[in-house]
Amino acid sequence: MMRRVVVGVALVAVSMAGAGNAQAQAAPAVSAAMDRAISRARALVDNGSGSDARNVLDSLVGAAANANDLGEALFWRAALAERVGDAERDWKRLIIEVPLSPRGSDALVRLGELEMLRGHPVEARTYFSRVVREYPGGAGTARSQLWIAKSYVAQRDLPRACVTLVDAAATGVPEGELRLQAEELGRQCATVDKALIAKASDELKGRVSTAATTPATAAPAKVAAADVPSKPTAPVAGKGKFSVQLAAYDTRAEADASVKRMVSRGIDARVDGEEKPFRVRAGYYETRAAASAALAKLKKQGQTGFVAEIAK
Repeated sequence: MMRRVVVGVALVAVSMAGAGNAQAQAAPAVSAAMDRAISRARALVDNGSGSDARNVLDSLVGAAANANDLGEALFWRAALAERVGDAERDWKRLIIEVPLSPRGSDALVRLGELEMLRGHPVEARTYFSRVVREYPGGAGTARSQLWIAKSYVAQRDLPRACVTLVDAAATGVPEGELRLQAEELGRQCATVDKALIAKASDELKGRVSTAATTPATAAPAKVAAADVPSKPTAPVAGKGKFSVQLAAYDTRAEADASVKRMVSRGIDARVDGEEKPFRVRAGYYETRAAASAALAKLKKQGQTGFVAEIAK
């Protein structure tokens, strides 16, 4: 069964400012044939034929007629991959080999999200910062700025998170779940000493050297109660035929760490299987429709995944 994943190693830096962005806008669009083939692969996954979808996507990557087709094929092979490592490899290949692809920004966002899922906010911020710098005004800019803010929250550096939130608001946070997340962070920022926010603003704007991690001498911020993780909710056992698959890892340790983070967010995650890939799943449902409804709720929380049939 394949899965959709949301994904630090150093990457080859590719400049995409100025003329690079103009070239991306002028590049040929993804071909109609590629669009049809991708739609077929996605339908195969939805119907539980993951291996067949993988074969289609492998052939598309090998036969892409132009850079944009290759970028599209790599993006979807990653998005529908069974293992996190496979997805990460394709997204990195995309931003290195076809940086002018319209999917470049999407790939960087997914890589950043993966690092956040792993609990690596500094590495995640590298990817989100590239989106803001290399794709200014693009669809992923506000989302990446909000993720940068959340990466500082993960480091308990609320002043810098608040400064970044202002930048995101200036860009324009779209309606929906992102807007709700921004509003919640805004309420937390209202509790932070304004002097600390001003200092963080100076640091982030280069008036003071900005380290990748929170300076050891920084004064602790006032953190709202909402910033403290709620008590984990234990996984709920069941005998349903379907579940929502959220991730898959080659090692049990990675899968267990992912489950721990998800449970802390109130998601009834668990590890399925005793050998790789170790699948991280949530819930047990008697029908595919019920599992799909649960997946829809998880997506509103910013969690991606797909419905999986539980092997008996």
